[in-house]
Amino acid sequence: MLKSYFRRPEAKFFGKIRLQDGDDGFFEKFGSLLRQKSQIDEGVLKTSLAPFEENGSVEESDESPDGTLQCSQDPECTSIDTFATESTLASTSEKDISASVLDSSPVMNVTDLYEEILFEIFNNIGCENNDECTNGLVEFVQEAFKIPNATHVEICEAARLKEPPNVRLNVEIIKAENLMSKDSNGLSDPFVTLYLESNGSHRYNSSVKPATLNPIWEEHFSLPITDNARDEVLIVEVWDFDAAETVKEKVNKILEVKGVKGLSKLMKEIAVTASSGKHDNELIGRAAITLKSIPVSGLTVWYNLEKGSKGRSRGSLLVNLALSAEKNKSVAVQEHKNLLKLLLMYELETSQVANYWWSGKFSPNAELIRSQHAAQSGLTPFDCALSQWHAYSIIHETHKLNFTLFNSILDIVVPVITYMQNDSEDVKTFWDGVRRLLPSCFAVLRKLRSKNTSDKNIVRALNEVLDILKKIKELEVPESVDIFPKSVYGWLHTNDTDETCNIDTAIVDAINTGTKEWLEHIVEGSRQSKNNETDDEKLQYIIKLIQMVRSDLQRAMEYFDKIFYHKIQLNYSAILYLFYDSKLAEICKSIIIEVCNNIKRLDVPDDQFLYLPNLDNVNMGTTLFEVYLILKRYVALGESLCSESLELGNFYPWFERGVTHWLDISIIKALSRIQKAIDLDQLKAVDETVKYSSSAVDTLSIFYQIKIFWQQLDWPEVEGSYIFVAKIVNDLCRCCIFYAQQMSRRVENIFIVDDNNKNFILSEEWCIAINNMDYIRQTLPSFIKELSIDDIIKRLGEYRTNLEAERCANTIKTVIENALDTERNQIVELIEIVARKMAPPIKRYLAEGAEVLAKDSNSMDQLMMYLEGSLSTLYDTLNEINFQRILDGIWSELSIIMYDLIQSNLDKRRPPAFFQNLNNTLQTMMDCFKMGNLQTSDVKILSSIQSRLRLYSLETADLIHQYYLERLETQKNQESSPYGQLTVTAQFTDSGLLLNILNARNLMPMDSNGTVDSFVKASFMPTSRFNDLSTVKTNVHNKSCFPLYDQEFRINLSEQQRKEKNSLIVFSIKDKDLFGMSSQYIAESYISFEDIEVTPLGEQIMMNLSRPEYTDSESLRALEYRLGDKQAKDFLKKLKNRSFS
Repeated sequence: MLKSYFRRPEAKFFGKIRLQDGDDGFFEKFGSLLRQKSQIDEGVLKTSLAPFEENGSVEESDESPDGTLQCSQDPECTSIDTFATESTLASTSEKDISASVLDSSPVMNVTDLYEEILFEIFNNIGCENNDECTNGLVEFVQEAFKIPNATHVEICEAARLKEPPNVRLNVEIIKAENLMSKDSNGLSDPFVTLYLESNGSHRYNSSVKPATLNPIWEEHFSLPITDNARDEVLIVEVWDFDAAETVKEKVNKILEVKGVKGLSKLMKEIAVTASSGKHDNELIGRAAITLKSIPVSGLTVWYNLEKGSKGRSRGSLLVNLALSAEKNKSVAVQEHKNLLKLLLMYELETSQVANYWWSGKFSPNAELIRSQHAAQSGLTPFDCALSQWHAYSIIHETHKLNFTLFNSILDIVVPVITYMQNDSEDVKTFWDGVRRLLPSCFAVLRKLRSKNTSDKNIVRALNEVLDILKKIKELEVPESVDIFPKSVYGWLHTNDTDETCNIDTAIVDAINTGTKEWLEHIVEGSRQSKNNETDDEKLQYIIKLIQMVRSDLQRAMEYFDKIFYHKIQLNYSAILYLFYDSKLAEICKSIIIEVCNNIKRLDVPDDQFLYLPNLDNVNMGTTLFEVYLILKRYVALGESLCSESLELGNFYPWFERGVTHWLDISIIKALSRIQKAIDLDQLKAVDETVKYSSSAVDTLSIFYQIKIFWQQLDWPEVEGSYIFVAKIVNDLCRCCIFYAQQMSRRVENIFIVDDNNKNFILSEEWCIAINNMDYIRQTLPSFIKELSIDDIIKRLGEYRTNLEAERCANTIKTVIENALDTERNQIVELIEIVARKMAPPIKRYLAEGAEVLAKDSNSMDQLMMYLEGSLSTLYDTLNEINFQRILDGIWSELSIIMYDLIQSNLDKRRPPAFFQNLNNTLQTMMDCFKMGNLQTSDVKILSSIQSRLRLYSLETADLIHQYYLERLETQKNQESSPYGQLTVTAQFTDSGLLLNILNARNLMPMDSNGTVDSFVKASFMPTSRFNDLSTVKTNVHNKSCFPLYDQEFRINLSEQQRKEKNSLIVFSIKDKDLFGMSSQYIAESYISFEDIEVTPLGEQIMMNLSRPEYTDSESLRALEYRLGDKQAKDFLKKLKNRSFS
């Protein structure tokens, strides 16, 4: 069998010529190169605008070793780096502090506040109190308040003369763990007693927690301190409560007793109750706490309970302790707000802190002053948090603070504010801070794309801002509060409508406003010129614009989406996409339609390919389809983000004219490139593993690039998709037909002869050409299938009807089948040309061989060498199918040669030996043609030629005998006869043949009286085989059409004569005339020796009588060509007489 023939082609370069250079790589640019560029662009869209590494968490810090966050810059955005930058404010001056920060209150000024702070420093409470610390705080506060020395001395003296404040100890009994059991059930009923050691008679008791060793109280107590707080000791005791019970009640607890020890306790209690009726509480343990160990900020600590000197564990108690002074709360809160503002402004001024950086951490001195004021003012954590909210929100308006600070304050304030009346001062203070803070929060949402310093921690800031907005939107805004004044929020779309604005709508508006500002800026930054733009420049503008929008969306999806959804259940990238959708549709549609309308129609060649238009000046850049592909990917992104209908979703009709133009160009350039590929083709196999040449590879590479283009196009609308793919299929089929035609013309000009310039030499180029054509033809159906035609037809059936889809499928099928048939016919035509070119030497060798075969000529050797050389080339180069085709073609041509030789030599009266030689030559050629189990399929032609040659090679006697054999077959097929029947018996004996002529029936009357005088004459054929035998004859039977001859003849035959199965006995019946001078022929019949052998012994043989007909018999035709032969001439004359008698 032949080895593998086909495999997928690989692109190759031949010599230094690159085929695609002829059309500037038209198909590659729109196929693989465009796809590759598209993939690269897709990778670029993994935006480098990311504010943190991909493997970083959005909650983690993204700082470099030097404390700054590293933020890369997108090269596409260099023209828009200045977008929406915010200027960093310089440090605020001292005058600005008093003018814009301090509250304008008639009861408070800087001097009064300064005196109060000095008073608190001199009367410091908490463990931090010492002279060195006091001096340091005084110096710090003087510098912070910017107080001159003279004024400072005066105020300091006044502060020292003030009476010390009334100090109180605030205690929270939180819980206890692992208390010692005091009751018989293994548990206790604990309660807490606490008092100051200097005033033991004034005790405070907590509630009783029954039956537990791990009680939770969370109860608060405030103890006044009359003496020096640093010398006081707080005593905390835990007792087991023992209720008043009768003996009977105690006895009833017997079932609750736990263990032997519990039983012992119960018995003791019963005995005491029975004897004295007492029920004293039992001390579990106590703790002594010195107040000098309590810092000004307070502390929460576990204390172990003790009793006497025993080291046994009695449990532990968790207590929160804090010292405070008595002061009017309203005044204290107002002081604290102003103190916070002054301290923070001083902090910002001295530290030169950048915007968005300060997160609530004061310097140690400032923190100590703040906490001391809070403690001595008796401010609760809520009071402190609300003061911070107020002070920091005011400062934030002029110098941006870290949003983490406000987020943490809200965690303290919100739970309390929720339950307050809307008209309370604290609620008003809170919403005033909200009103001041919100603009900067929404600014973050609007400026997410900024490239300034504040952008360095944009992800962290966004997290905090969304947390702030989430907490605020869960609160009910008082009707008297307007947190969205038009003077500040001019960008809100609700300003133009009657809708009520809330946090949710403001968030969406902020996002859309920021997106609008960004889009306006990149639109201006992307378009280089506005006048006299070329179509390509307009399309490049769209590409750049969409890439930057896509980059923005990519950044949103990768870094912001999960933050927005996790924090406020908002699909951030979907909001961006919906905004971009309408704007981009408006921009892109007009430009694309304008560009497509500028495209001029082309004159596409018809199926005759009489001319190919010159497209040197007609080229089409890839930019239009780059726009198509980037829009297709952009719309696919939108469909994954949004469930809403998109305006850009219907973008593809804008490109219809462009696609049609590309297909028109592609067919013309494809035909031109195919022609060039054939011209450059050396008609050598591209490598040892395949049997096709470069032009086939180049042609399929064109198809491959067209397929890539179509796959990238991925036309979404089914009817348009069918129209385009049908045109592509038709164009591919036309290219295949054109290739076959041009390849056939190319190879027809290759004519190589041998050294004697007589014989056509079948070269490998012819075979490669046939293989190329067949390879293209076989590859076409599978290649077209890769265009997803079946899927398009299926979608068409769903969109229209199955009947219409079936019609469309049949149309495409018909186009493909017609192309395949045309290519097949072209291949067959080329094979016929090859066969015709081989015909002359074959004919010459055959004629010479038949003429002089007996004279030891080498003509037959030359013929065999020529055929074997040609067939070997065909067998080694062609595939199995084409090899069989060309064998059939050569044999068809050979049949014509043989018929011509036979006829011409019959006309020349060639002897039988000539035809015998010709027949032998033909048989030798047939053996040569049986290569690789492949045989010619033209069996009928072969049989006819061999039969004729065998006839013409016979001697005249054998030809006559052949004619009688034909007559025997005719007789056997005869059902009845007008001449009658003859009956005989015959059998072979050891010595010969026993023949008995019995009778005749229904003989045709020959006399006028309607009777016949008949006799039978029997002779043996062929005469050359029975020269020693004479004819036998019966007696005459007169006046009877049913004569009874009944005569027996014994004929001696040799053994060799008996073995000849096709020997015949010819029975001729004649009518004897009246005078016996001559006989008239009636009819004859025949029997073969083979028929005699197969007839049972003694069985009668009845034969229909017939007259020989001068028909178009091959035997008679052969005899007619032997008019110079007397035997043939006499036989034909005799035959004619009998036929027409």
